[in-house]
Amino acid sequence: MKKTGIKIMDTGLFFLALCVYVVSGQSKSRTDFLTLLKDIPLDRTPPNYDSDDPTIISCYLNVNQVDTIRESDMDFTVDIGLHLSWKNDELMTQIRTGKYEFDYLDFDAQNMDKVWVPDIYFPNEKKAALHNIMMANKMLRLNKDSTISYTIRVLLTLSCNMDLRKYPFDKQVCSILMESFGYTANKLVLKWDESEAIPVMTENIKELRQFRMVNVDYHNFTRTHNITGNHSCLKADFHLVRNIGYYVIQMYIPSLLIVMLSWLSFWLNVNSIPGRVTLGVLSVLTISTQSSGVNASLPRVSYTKAIDVWMATCLVFAFAALIEFAVVNVLSQKVPGRRFSLATLFTVPNEKDTSVDQDGKVSIEISHMPRSKVLLCSEYLDVASRFMFPMAFGIFNMIYWIYYLNVTEY
Repeated sequence: MKKTGIKIMDTGLFFLALCVYVVSGQSKSRTDFLTLLKDIPLDRTPPNYDSDDPTIISCYLNVNQVDTIRESDMDFTVDIGLHLSWKNDELMTQIRTGKYEFDYLDFDAQNMDKVWVPDIYFPNEKKAALHNIMMANKMLRLNKDSTISYTIRVLLTLSCNMDLRKYPFDKQVCSILMESFGYTANKLVLKWDESEAIPVMTENIKELRQFRMVNVDYHNFTRTHNITGNHSCLKADFHLVRNIGYYVIQMYIPSLLIVMLSWLSFWLNVNSIPGRVTLGVLSVLTISTQSSGVNASLPRVSYTKAIDVWMATCLVFAFAALIEFAVVNVLSQKVPGRRFSLATLFTVPNEKDTSVDQDGKVSIEISHMPRSKVLLCSEYLDVASRFMFPMAFGIFNMIYWIYYLNVTEY
């Protein structure tokens, strides 16, 4: 009751000022009205606050730029122009009483403080900032049909829960949520602007650094809060598909070449111990370092990512090449001073040949050096590895790329 009395008093002051202004006979221009508006306190509640009908707020979203999408923090930064419009018949009635004639009236950042605007906030916001160069980037326009158009430019950092199981072949959906902070759906209802063919405009976004935007969805729904009740809410979903070109050049090709480099040890002699050990150890350490660098920019999630499968497989192949050399080296080596070794275990007994001289007599027997079956097997193992390792890695590549490239199709 007290609020209603204050509202009637303010309205009476406004009409009184208008009457004095009309009697004075001055020109009724836009500037004159704004000058008069500065001295008149206006209501700070929605236009239909005293009625049972809610105030309808139409929303149009212009996405100027998507600056950064961070997997480590699971958020993204977006620069938007937010356009809101609603009806205020009471304000227009007061203007017509003063016999002001104009198609529209613009309010800058200073004069719009006298006019009520919706208390919109972003529930998934982490950080936000208004553009203030050179002045606050917001404006308000009052049209002749009682429609108020409000525009403001905002820089937002919004949370985006990402599923990185298919990383870097993943698809993400990042959203912008908007709702009224203080008014429930009984007093204020948000909806997307039906006068616009596309209420969420993204034409200004040419190309993102790591993603491409393939689709934009928008929804109206109601969010329920335990304390305040039901609030009208708007949601714009941005469907993003990651571009894998950077990852192919910086991650997949280098690790592929390192695995191929480890296969050079199969072509070296069994006795080339320093060279083969160096190739194997450097390959394992390089892939381990590269895998650590890839995961350094990603959150510590409990599930396995697609890049983890690739790096782990490359590490297994490099490590297997090192183990293969160790096996070959052990099989082919006879340790001096030992009566027993693998080489002597599989040694073929001496072969003896006989020959007949011109007189028909049997010559003395000729003994051949013992031959090691293990040494022969170690040589065959190197030869087999030259073909088996590339074949197995090729099969893995075929399965890996066919599967993950198919799941990224939108």
